[in-house]
Amino acid sequence: MKRICTFALLLLFAACCFADSARELDAYLEKAAAAYHIPGMSFFITDADGCLFEKTSGQCTDKRQKFFIGSESKSFTALCILQLAEQGLLQLDDEISRYLPGLSLAKPVTVKMLLNQNSGFDTHMKLKNARVTDSYGRYEYANVNYDLLGKIVEAVSGMSYKDYIREQVFLPLGMQDSAADAESVRGDQKLLLGNRNFFGFFVRGDADYPGSDSWFHEPAGFISTTPADFQKYLRMYLHGGLAEDGSRIISELGIQRMCYDSIFQHDGSVEKYGMGWNSGEFAGEKVLFHGGQVENYISFMCIIPAKRQAFAFNINGNDQFGMNSLMNDVALGVVRILNGEEPPEAKASSYLMIHGILDVAYLLVLLISLCILKKSIRPRTKTAGKAKRMLWIVLAYAAWPLFLLCIIPIAFRTPLWVVRHYVPDLFLVLVAGMLLPLLGAACAAARRLGM
Repeated sequence: MKRICTFALLLLFAACCFADSARELDAYLEKAAAAYHIPGMSFFITDADGCLFEKTSGQCTDKRQKFFIGSESKSFTALCILQLAEQGLLQLDDEISRYLPGLSLAKPVTVKMLLNQNSGFDTHMKLKNARVTDSYGRYEYANVNYDLLGKIVEAVSGMSYKDYIREQVFLPLGMQDSAADAESVRGDQKLLLGNRNFFGFFVRGDADYPGSDSWFHEPAGFISTTPADFQKYLRMYLHGGLAEDGSRIISELGIQRMCYDSIFQHDGSVEKYGMGWNSGEFAGEKVLFHGGQVENYISFMCIIPAKRQAFAFNINGNDQFGMNSLMNDVALGVVRILNGEEPPEAKASSYLMIHGILDVAYLLVLLISLCILKKSIRPRTKTAGKAKRMLWIVLAYAAWPLFLLCIIPIAFRTPLWVVRHYVPDLFLVLVAGMLLPLLGAACAAARRLGM
């Protein structure tokens, strides 16, 4: 009897402590949502037994609204692969050519290399141009790895990826409102419309649904789910591979492999990657985590093994340089609050400063290009020397547009087609910055020809 009373008192004490954390979390998330101009957000914390805390804000008003979860989809695909491996239908150390005979690669790539992102595929490769590069054997994050794993799921199971994951993952977990078929939710009233950021302001719009030539597809980043469903998925990890009804989704050893059979991301790095999960530390706490984004949604999930708790947020907006980076601090703040520590302050000035600096830089680019255009269409009052005229032509009509064309791909190793989707305001500025001088060149040429 004494033990029972002691246990009950401990439970009551824990509940009171979490109630304090819940109040602090609610206030912290409310402040972050306002400071970082978050259009709509869903957040929850769960343990193995059920939801401990949940919150919606802004355009998100219901935990049953659907979001695209981006690269969090990768852990679902890894789960499918581990299921098939446990059934003896594939081996993780097999070369992928065994299951995808039409794929010809210069070096042997195994299923496990796809899972751990050390296959040698480049970050921006697509299915149609997948080839092994010099990064072979080293970590390099690439969506094509998981799109290929999706193809392997189909080849081994004899089912489409969307049907396999529905039958073997979603339905057993009770995830009735989740789908691995992006087109099936187009126009769905439950889908919370996304937002893209232009010059610090969010603009609502539809997602860029994956097509045959897309950078990634459902296995790598286009699963849709609801916060209510997603809780069930994370609780499966906390339950060691069991669904809430006690049915087994994957063995406990399989869960351990998914979480810890990983590789270091870089020399000297403390973070590892494996099977759709990163592992590292937040505020001194060992965690498993992964973020996700599509063009107008971002998401983040985190498991804290020592606490047997998990949390996640989904946001119907994407702001690459502003809100996205600031939400990393929010995730850290959540862990600190759960540890009874002070979270980093959510400051509106941080958001305003980031976008203020960016907008000034954008304006400077446009002003330079407008000056070139103005000088090109203005009648000449006197004839400049030939050398000066040639220097002007080279700098204004060739060097400046070429600089704008190449600065992002060279400095940040990011193709402009990625910028167009994920940083649309920067893309518009670059295009306008290139076209204005070229228009000026055309005007100058027409004037010279007497047109």
